[in-house]
Amino acid sequence: MIALHSRWLRNVVLAAVSLFVGCASARAGNELALTPEQISSLAIDVGDVRVATKRIVTTLPATIVPPVNTRIAITAPFSGTVLTAQVLPGQSIRAGDVLVTLASRDLFETVIRLKQAEADLQAAEVLARRQRELFQKNLVSLNKVGEAEAQVEKINATVNESRRLLTMGNIKINADGSYALTAPKDGRIVEVKATPGAALQAMDAALVIDTSRELWLQAQLPARMVGTVAVGDSVELQNGGSGKVISVGISLDPLTRSTTLVAEIPASPLYLAGQATSIAIVKSPARDEFEISAEAIAWIGGTAHVFVQTAGGFTPVPVTVRGTTAAIATIEGDLRPGQKLAVSGLAQLEKIMGGE
Repeated sequence: MIALHSRWLRNVVLAAVSLFVGCASARAGNELALTPEQISSLAIDVGDVRVATKRIVTTLPATIVPPVNTRIAITAPFSGTVLTAQVLPGQSIRAGDVLVTLASRDLFETVIRLKQAEADLQAAEVLARRQRELFQKNLVSLNKVGEAEAQVEKINATVNESRRLLTMGNIKINADGSYALTAPKDGRIVEVKATPGAALQAMDAALVIDTSRELWLQAQLPARMVGTVAVGDSVELQNGGSGKVISVGISLDPLTRSTTLVAEIPASPLYLAGQATSIAIVKSPARDEFEISAEAIAWIGGTAHVFVQTAGGFTPVPVTVRGTTAAIATIEGDLRPGQKLAVSGLAQLEKIMGGE
């Protein structure tokens, strides 16, 4: 029993001495001495140092939006009651497709007014022609000719106004007196506001459509990044998609101290207008920049460090972070491509570095 107790006591002493020596080694030099067994027990994984293929300037939260003027409202030029709605949200449409059908007293009255004005115009033109003939024979004064021609112009204006109203909004007039709103372009239905039985006032929006599958990203660029990000810079999305910056604002919001950045991205079923995402602004890298796992960065005393694996453990090396995403970071520092860095267990390495 005494022998067992002595062996246990000796093991405790040896372990304490080993820990003291390890801590002393960490304090005496930059290298944190660790055996392979200790590295395994601390669950420290390593990743590679790679030559940077891009510089990550910044990451920003963003919202996917439709491009300006590609989302349009289809309005009802005449007030009326919705009879049928032939489309649903998300449906693809072709130019000329019937979207919504309405019954409208205003349309009926406009058609009647046009026909009456056209008849009056014919009569006025005959009278004006007759007055010109009489004037040439010195049977009427020039004033009579002027009055007749003025009446033609007046009625012609009424005819043109009625015709313009009847062609507004690419409507299709049906034989029963109802009219249909038709698609002006190919696109997709975003929203159907008109439902059967609903009343629409003149120029109310009945539907909203997207006429392009192209999408934009909109983000708020902090004031400190203005001048760093420019039109033409590349953007990368979380799922691997990419695009480019097409606009950077020239004034700051007084509350957020940021300006609006807009980027274009290709159409994809993965993206929907209104969807929230995040983007990374990227540029071409400098020669001395490296790309590492973002998990390899440790902030020690307010300075970024990485732990470089050595033959006897790890050595903390200060670095400058140029940009980072959730996955990777672009850095500068005294590193070489192919070196191994700790990407997990950084908290334990910081404790050992601090002599704990």
